[in-house]
Amino acid sequence: MSDKQDTAKTGWFRKGNRKVIALATGIAIATGGIYGAQAFANSNTYGHMKLYASYNGGGHSGHHKDFAEISDAEIEAHIERVVKHAAIEIDATQEQQEKIITLVTAVAKDLKPVHDKMRATRKEIHDLLLADTIDRTALETLRAKRLADAEQISKNLVSALADVAEVLSPEQRKVLNERIEQFRSLRRGRHRG
Repeated sequence: MSDKQDTAKTGWFRKGNRKVIALATGIAIATGGIYGAQAFANSNTYGHMKLYASYNGGGHSGHHKDFAEISDAEIEAHIERVVKHAAIEIDATQEQQEKIITLVTAVAKDLKPVHDKMRATRKEIHDLLLADTIDRTALETLRAKRLADAEQISKNLVSALADVAEVLSPEQRKVLNERIEQFRSLRRGRHRG
């Protein structure tokens, strides 16, 4: 019995050392927490969370407007938010972000009147098809006009995509492509379930 008492008094886990071990463990946990928090603060996830919280107080209103209802200021704000999220992933500079925002905003604003024309055309075609006499010439004229609009949209979009690609480095384009593919696979998985 005295051997057990002697070991308890002289062993590593005697009462005095338990306090030292507890203190060392606490310091290690605190240090790890500090470094962990610092690593998180420098992470892409945290960057996205900050951006999310900075827009609309961190929430969504739940109402999504139709493109025709969105003001130019709302278009600019939305594009800026999307570009800043993407910039976190590809480590884009402030100058690159500004150039991309300018390019994409211009194209989006150019699309708005065409979107309105397309919507109006649907109603015009509907009315023409419900008329007593079908006016094939008027239908063909509308089709040709909207096809010309679609051709112009296509040219503008491809030109803007090329402009944006030139702003980014080949490495940034590769990372952006990887993120887009990840996003697509997540969306496909979400729609399957």
